[in-house]
Amino acid sequence: MPLLRALMLAILLCPLCPINQTFAEDVPLVTLLRAQAFNKMFDGFDYYHVTIKSDVTQPDGEHEVTAVASGKFLDQTRRVTVLFLIVGETVVGGQVLEEQGLPLCVLSAQPREESL
Repeated sequence: MPLLRALMLAILLCPLCPINQTFAEDVPLVTLLRAQAFNKMFDGFDYYHVTIKSDVTQPDGEHEVTAVASGKFLDQTRRVTVLFLIVGETVVGGQVLEEQGLPLCVLSAQPREESL
């Protein structure tokens, strides 16, 4: 019972704890990168995680963001480090700096022939 009370108290007091400012700022950025870049790259994976390594704001308002995404597909893992250029709320460019694991799958433009 004392453990249950301590757990309940921790849950109730958690909203009162200050959140790390960097983490709070990274959440919208991670959401943006997931929606505009990483969801396609990790389509079909069991799960993937995105971490912001650096976010440098240029004098003209553009952001150069280095992000690392890693995910698992069956028993294989993939890890990608990408440098993005972000203007406003749009990813306008990116360069893969490092990639490990599964290669990117490319669908053929020609229809597959199936035999019975």
